[in-house]
Amino acid sequence: MFRQRRFQRLPTIEQAAAGCQKGGPAAGPRVPVHNTGKNGCLFIEVGVSPRAPTDYNGGDNRSSSNRRGSMATLFVENLTVVDFSYLHAKRGMVGESWIVDLELSGDLDAQGMVFDFGHIKKALKHAVDERVDHRLLLPGESDLLGLHRRDDGHISLEWRYLAGEIRMVAPADSILELSGTAITKAGVTLYLMDLIRDSVPDNVTEVRVVLREQDTGTAPFYHYSHGLKKHDGNCQRIAHGHRSGIEIFENGRRSRYWEKLWADRWEDIYIGTRSDLEGTYYVEDVPHHRFRYDAEQGHFELVIPEDHCYLVDTDSTVENLAEHIAEELAREAPGKRFRVRAFEGVGKGAIAEAGENNPGRAKAGWLQGSSVL
Repeated sequence: MFRQRRFQRLPTIEQAAAGCQKGGPAAGPRVPVHNTGKNGCLFIEVGVSPRAPTDYNGGDNRSSSNRRGSMATLFVENLTVVDFSYLHAKRGMVGESWIVDLELSGDLDAQGMVFDFGHIKKALKHAVDERVDHRLLLPGESDLLGLHRRDDGHISLEWRYLAGEIRMVAPADSILELSGTAITKAGVTLYLMDLIRDSVPDNVTEVRVVLREQDTGTAPFYHYSHGLKKHDGNCQRIAHGHRSGIEIFENGRRSRYWEKLWADRWEDIYIGTRSDLEGTYYVEDVPHHRFRYDAEQGHFELVIPEDHCYLVDTDSTVENLAEHIAEELAREAPGKRFRVRAFEGVGKGAIAEAGENNPGRAKAGWLQGSSVL
């Protein structure tokens, strides 16, 4: 439709989308126009004011300072993945991984763009990662929460739930307190919309955020939390987590039996390193583990019910966890060979093998790309 002539400048993606609508019905459908960048696209909506979509909990997840009858809308799928943990009234500490999708609507700037894709990745992805990723999210209005900010830049908190208590001491930057009595997609979405709205240029009049889990179909997955004291980044925070899939092959064939067993075993679990375990104490007749360590960002302590913990002899990196699972499988089912693909959140993980004539070993570090689920 847009044939380039000699010395003629190609239209921007926004201008191309607008051109596709010329001559169309006044209230025609959105017309997608894909560009060659990564995970970027744009659509135009003309003739009527846009109907605000709703989020998973029925709330409006579109922020607008000036709704217009005609505007350009840019969208970016998979802007980032936020890996975090949060406190739940029944489940305790829950690890989670949410994919962040983004839409920005507004007038075209001098370049013929709503917002440059390169700036979106640099500015907006950084803002989301910095404020949410690898933190413990707290519902600030819950009666179950006790939160105290200390003079040394740390916080101490208590969380009383059905199975016992969670107590934590950590640097203030390792937590995020949100309004509300529970952590929900709606609450985090509203927080991210306000965060992003403060980071976009004035020509952007609408911001829409969608949070979603990775679609794994019927394949098992588990939620786990952990901390890596030796890590030189935010993984050293004692309470962050992931929603992770797992693939287990027994003698070359995929085994849903073993996958389901490990997903159940690690459902809403805290995976702790034995060397970080200071001791086990009783809180109102319920045994609780206490973990503590010092890392580059500060001092960390965590008290959590024993039956919500799983102890390993190594640091809880995904490479070590994959090897641990493989070796445990080989021990539980002698004479068989196992290959484990353990995910850490979305699209990354580690491989390990163990079994007869094949001692457990981590393979090739990180996996980048999609799952075979």
